[in-house]
Amino acid sequence: MTERKFWLALAAVFVVGGVIQLPWAPSRFGAAFFLALAVGCAGMWLMLHGREKYRACRVLAVVGRVLFALFVVSFVAIQVFVIQSGMRAEQADTQADYYIVLGALVNPDGQPSAALAARCDTAADLLAANPDSKAVLCGGQGGNEPCTEADSMFAYLTEQKGVDPARLLREDASTNTIENLANARALIENAEKRDHESYTAAVVTSDYHLARAKMLMRRAGYEEGLGVPAPTPYPGQWVAVRCREYCSILGLMLTGRWTA
Repeated sequence: MTERKFWLALAAVFVVGGVIQLPWAPSRFGAAFFLALAVGCAGMWLMLHGREKYRACRVLAVVGRVLFALFVVSFVAIQVFVIQSGMRAEQADTQADYYIVLGALVNPDGQPSAALAARCDTAADLLAANPDSKAVLCGGQGGNEPCTEADSMFAYLTEQKGVDPARLLREDASTNTIENLANARALIENAEKRDHESYTAAVVTSDYHLARAKMLMRRAGYEEGLGVPAPTPYPGQWVAVRCREYCSILGLMLTGRWTA
């Protein structure tokens, strides 16, 4: 009885956490993540309820416990890795010839979303501190965006931050982080007409995304996985973005694309 109550209570907690996040679009991934966990916990409650009558329920209850334990361990391990990566980068990896600024959502009016603006602000500070450096603005146009992410960043940096347009390269064909980094590398090498060993590059992205981006940089052929974190703009996004990052990193691991 006690264990059944535990799973039912856990399901209720996840339902509340999911419902709270539903109204705000940037947090809806977190809502779906929590509601999926709620369904799993409710399923465990059902299996425990029927285990005295049905052998299949007893077997599925054992499987459920193992899967949930693996989820908890993997989630904690990945979050520790993500947080440590961001903390280490806060005091290092800030000097580079090129800063690869990864895209994020563009608002309907063409302005960068809060997450994208935070990345641009970080890039602007880096360019101000390193006058010989350039930035590569990455991101194509999503179905719900009025322009490419690269164009939105270019306008923001030149018009609102006063960055010299000559210091900005636009990569506007990519749709994900892997394409961002591969296309940026090709663009840099084509523009500079030199070998990839003769320059340094650092990725600029949100703090929660930095660990994955740095790993994918090494996989894309950059000499080092350098990175600079931009802050997550809203505290309310903290849970949602880390749930999404957990799924993304786990997906790369399971498909064999995590290691270089």
